[in-house]
Parts: sequence; C-alpha cells; structure tokens
Amino acid sequence: MVLHEKALAYLLRFLSGMDDEAVLRTFRIGYTADEEKFPHYDLVFLPSGFFESERYGTEDSIPQGPLPQIGNVPFLYGDPVVEQRGQTVLVHADLPASAFFFLSRYEEICRRKTRDKHGRYPGRQSFAYKHRLLERPLVDEYGVLIRQWLRQCGKSVPEPARGLSKLWVTHDLDRPFFCKGWRSVLRETLRGKGLSYALKVHTGKIQDPYDTYSWMFETEEERLQSLPYPRQTVYFIKSGGTDVCDKPHYKLTSKRIKRLLRQIDAQKATLGLHGSYSAAGNGASSFEKKRLEWFIRHKLDKNKNKVFLFRSHFLRSCEPESFRMLEKIGITDDFTMGYADVAGFRLGTCRPVIWLDPARGTLSHLVLHPLTVMDNTLYQKDYMYLDEDSAKEYCAGLFEKARRYGGEVCLLWHNTTLAGNAYPGPDVPWARSFYIYLLDYLSKMEAPDTISGKSTISSLS
Repeated sequence: MVLHEKALAYLLRFLSGMDDEAVLRTFRIGYTADEEKFPHYDLVFLPSGFFESERYGTEDSIPQGPLPQIGNVPFLYGDPVVEQRGQTVLVHADLPASAFFFLSRYEEICRRKTRDKHGRYPGRQSFAYKHRLLERPLVDEYGVLIRQWLRQCGKSVPEPARGLSKLWVTHDLDRPFFCKGWRSVLRETLRGKGLSYALKVHTGKIQDPYDTYSWMFETEEERLQSLPYPRQTVYFIKSGGTDVCDKPHYKLTSKRIKRLLRQIDAQKATLGLHGSYSAAGNGASSFEKKRLEWFIRHKLDKNKNKVFLFRSHFLRSCEPESFRMLEKIGITDDFTMGYADVAGFRLGTCRPVIWLDPARGTLSHLVLHPLTVMDNTLYQKDYMYLDEDSAKEYCAGLFEKARRYGGEVCLLWHNTTLAGNAYPGPDVPWARSFYIYLLDYLSKMEAPDTISGKSTISSLS
C-alpha cells in the first residue's frame, strides 16, 4: 500500500502537534530510508517497511509481543534507536506508521470478522486495550518526543499549551419519549408497569420519565455558561431505519417530535444526523440526511438547512466504506469514534483528526472527533459497570489527559439515562448527580492560551 503524499504530509504535521502547514518546511521532518536525503532534514524517521510489507492489511501485520519503548513511550514498528547523523537526528522508531495504526483504525480492516453482535469492533478486543494503552492518547505522546528531538537539532519549538480546546456535549435521541403512542401503552400493559401508569404518562397526567430535556437544558447552561473554552451542544436525531434496533421508529413530523426539536433549536444547539442501525451497512444515510435537512428547512429555519455532523446508532460505523459514504453525502464531522464497551482513546489521540483511509492510503475530508465517554459504557453490566466513585475517577483521568495535550472532550449522554429513579430509568440512582459532577469538573478546566503558550488559569495538576 502506498501512503499518498498528502496523507503523509498531514500525518507528519499531526504528529508534530503543530497545525501550521509550514511546519514541515520550517522544521524539515522527513520519512525516508534514502541516506542521501538525510542532510535535507532536521529530523528523519526511518521507515520500518510497514506500508510496503506484503502483510499490510492482514492480521499478521499487527504487533504481538512486548512493545519497544523510547522514554517510557511504547511504539509499534521499528527499533528503539535514536542517533545523530551530522546535523540530522535519525529515529529508527517508526512513529508515523505507529500513529497511522491508531488514527486510521488500521487494525479494524485487518480483523473484519472481529465484531460483536451489533457489528462493532469490540474495545476489549482492541490492540490498545490488550496492551493497556486505551487510556493513553499515545499519538499525542509521540508529539512530545518529536518536539524534544527538534530542540536537539537546535530548533526553537514551543510546547503546545495545556487546556481543553473544546467541549462537545452531545445527546443521541434514541428514545425521545417513553409512552409516545398506543403501541408503547400496550407494551407497558403487557410487559411493563401496567395500563394505569402507561395511560397517565401518555396523557400527561404524570411526567414522561424520558422527558428530561428541560433538566438537561437548565443544568448544562447553569454549569457551563462561563467556560473559558468553546462549547457546542449537539443533538443527534434519527430520521429513518427499519431494523428492530432502530425502534422506536419516531417520525420527524409528529407533534411531540416537532415541539421537541423546536425546543432544542431554541437552545442554540446543533442538530446532527443519528444514522440508523440499518444504514451502517446499506448506505441509507444519504436518504436519512436529506429527510432531516428537509425537516430543518421547512419546520425550523431555512437558513440552517444543511446537516454536517453525524453519529452512527449503536456506534456501528467502523468500516472504511462507512466513512467514505459519509464523505460522499456531505458529512464533515463524525462523532462515532469511541468503543461501546470501554471508554478511552480509540483513535490514539484526544484531538480531532482528518481520517486517513487505511485501505487506500489517502487523506479524506472527514474529521473524526474522539468520543471521550458515553454514559452507557460506564453503567451497563456487560460494559464497564462502574460504581459512582470509580466512574468519577475514570472520567477525570480521561479529561486530564485531554487537558494535558490541548485536546477535546466529547460527552455522549442519553436523555433516558438521566431519568434518575423514575421508572423505567436505569438502575443508577446517582445518574443525575454524576452528570452534574462531570459538568462541574469540566467547568473548572482551563483553555489553551495560543498567544503566550501558557494556560489561562492555574494548572489543575
């Protein structure tokens, strides 16, 4: 597989941790085995043969044994050797290939049969989890090494300021309401709490336990109104799907959904497409996107008639074909990149990254946003199943890693998990207090000061 020139240039730039495209010219970072070219660079990575190997794209290309390290930072390909060649620092550790492995989700094309019952790549089967790296944004750690080596060349390279670059507060509307129609009333009559309860919820005599939106609006605004860094709230809406896992099949034109989406729009939140369960395999997201855009144009605001943000239902989008389809239909940003069964840095970074196609070696236009943590990942028995204190400690650890490397935090919280003790909420009586804790914790974190290179408030560490 040939890594295209634009893809390689972007990979080296992302690795360096400096977004300016001139960085490759200013600091002259190379990726070559041609010794005659070494003097043209300040820093050279020696290719390990990963991209040219006949094993590329096969499971045999995934490292198996203990990983080599440089400065307590493990890498996947090459050797732990750094030497000086004249004015050039030559690194035998193939950090570009190691970073590509994580950023492109390379292992997932090598192990296409490794999928759970929902067609997802399991986090506990991932290379990062098995090597205890999932809680480390390893690609961002590579950037620290690279900047050290550039300074060794006599270059003045500032360390990126610590702090969060952005907070994404996202919600998937899988089940907007509990008893929205007569089918759900029948469901509760036969299998739930009974006809009386279902009728009271359906007729509004008691509040629908899944209608937690006012609480979310008020709580998020109260806790996050004075953040020193940008915050964007996104509600991902389903607009299609025929699979049983897409239930309830709500319609955008129903009165309750229209009213809810208008409330969301009034909060200045963004609407994104929640691609259906079935769309992940059959490309139906194009039709679903057009349907949602029609609704926004005709029912909300004709000036907001395009949908650019996407998350796949059940976090099912993991194949290169899925990403190519998203790019083709005009999606610019994907928020699916987290494992359902365990939280961590699935992409090996806490920063948004342009997707590198592992099958073609090309650079796309689709930005992948690392999903830091999802509520169900923490709560469910078949996932992490943490108690409140353990969940707080785990999430705080991920947030601090994002702060350290100037990354983003992306939360995924469902309206249903915030039902608290109300039937039929999750068996997590601390769900709301825990969410408040996370918001309060994030509100105390600083933003990077891109001018001075210093944090805007004192460090939390």
